Amino acid sequence: MRLFYALTFDEQTLRSLSQIQDTLQPLLLKGRRTAINNLHLTLSFLGEQDPRLLANLTKGLQKLPCDPISLEFSQLGMFTKPGGNIIWLGITKSQQLRTLQSYLVSMLKELPVQFTDSPFTEHVTLFRNAHLVSLPETTRLNCSIQAIRLMHSHQVQGVLTYTPISSNYLSEK
Repeated sequence: MRLFYALTFDEQTLRSLSQIQDTLQPLLLKGRRTAINNLHLTLSFLGEQDPRLLANLTKGLQKLPCDPISLEFSQLGMFTKPGGNIIWLGITKSQQLRTLQSYLVSMLKELPVQFTDSPFTEHVTLFRNAHLVSLPETTRLNCSIQAIRLMHSHQVQGVLTYTPISSNYLSEK
């Protein structure tokens, strides 16, 4: 199973992110838009994992801090890839988010899980395989995160789909 941990957004935030995609779409020379239901912020990509690890990965998710997180999307960015770039919406630096991600990585290192602990760049992927002459300015967007989820990345009738396996809902104290 191809797995990752992610922060997911409420419907209002998803609509706002989709509107940003709508604004960028005419500026692209090419690119594949991330489906609205797949928009998320990856905390840690686990890659292919044995399904027998799901119980431990779910338990670990429940141990994560569950304070609400407020984020501000503030700039567009691009990861250069052969065949097309990834266009993303970046987050203003958030110590709360970095602390959560660091805690998650520490927890994963204690489990018998193989994963790549790559540098954390807080972003939401808007387009893949994209070519854009230049990145325009974007308006700032504030949102609150309601859940941290363990997600399964798979194909459903040829369409990339991210399905939540387990959730840790963030709550007000």
